[in-house]
Amino acid sequence: MWRSILVALLILGIPLTAHAGSGLASFKACRACHSDIFELWKHSLHGQSYSDPPFQAAYMKLMLDVGRDSTRLCLRCHAPSAYIENDSDPNSQAAAEGISCAFCHSVSSINEGNHDDYYNLDTSGTVYGPYPPGTPAGHLVVESDLHRQSRFCAGCHEFANVNGVMLLETYSEWKASPYPNNNVNCQNCHMPIMYDLKMVDNQNSSDHYVTAHEFRGGHSAINLAHAVKLETHAARVGRTVNVEVTITNAESGHKLPTGIPIRKLVLNVVMKTPQGAEIASGRKVYRKVLCDKYGAIIENVIEMFVSATRVFADNRIAPKESRTEHFTFELPEWASHFVIEAALNYEYSRPVLTEESISIEMAKNIINSKSIN
Repeated sequence: MWRSILVALLILGIPLTAHAGSGLASFKACRACHSDIFELWKHSLHGQSYSDPPFQAAYMKLMLDVGRDSTRLCLRCHAPSAYIENDSDPNSQAAAEGISCAFCHSVSSINEGNHDDYYNLDTSGTVYGPYPPGTPAGHLVVESDLHRQSRFCAGCHEFANVNGVMLLETYSEWKASPYPNNNVNCQNCHMPIMYDLKMVDNQNSSDHYVTAHEFRGGHSAINLAHAVKLETHAARVGRTVNVEVTITNAESGHKLPTGIPIRKLVLNVVMKTPQGAEIASGRKVYRKVLCDKYGAIIENVIEMFVSATRVFADNRIAPKESRTEHFTFELPEWASHFVIEAALNYEYSRPVLTEESISIEMAKNIINSKSIN
């Protein structure tokens, strides 16, 4: 079986290894037999970890402002093949492959606590993954329990900047949550089982399923919609309207939001007329805020990596935590009825040609004054 696949790859002109320095196979080799998984991966943030325009904008700016040597740290997670080869050429094929199939599936073990050299790679062509080898297999497969565990992800989702400030602490947030005791790992939510797809093309097995190589996260509407529970109550005393909103981090295994501190949750509570005109509003923001050595708040991603010296504030919502906020509005004399809208949005900015703001609604409640006792 292996010889027939090898011959086919050579006939098709598909290289078994695209990067001599790293010894990691190109995704082209994987695509030949794992097309369903490849199609999921190539549109994912892992597949586009290097080519993603916001990353490219930040990467090029860092290279221009600080120097090419400074960008090597970015490659460690966004283009590991290029990192291994010490190739900082922004146009290299090694970089273009992003977080490739071969990188994750060559990890044979990890060095916990050593984020400068976290992953140990087997570049012999052996493939490590969460399932036992099929029969027959086109290459040597080793079943790896590590690939089912959150600590596999920690090498890139736990990161301190040059001043020791934690910019990414998603793994630590999960570790401090109730989920480890329940054996719920990152992969359970971010790589769920998908059916009616094949792990291997022309597979004769009755098992037609794969783990989702889309790596669903903060850019997934499905994950965002299920992450939080929003409850809103309103009470009226004369012309005063008291609104109580409770946000529960119901299903996320880490704080909300997690990741680079440009991300935030924004709770907007608005009192409107039945026709939609705004009467009054309130707002609450949940985020981690960093500052530099002078105490100035940092909003720029590159400055977070280079200049942040401490966490100024952090009011993000931990797993299973509920947070209740209170708002008081005065109803004008001219208004007899009103509507309360409470919406929780996930917001972040990304630099491309200009700074672009993204806002995604995670949950929303609407209360009509006619339903208030």
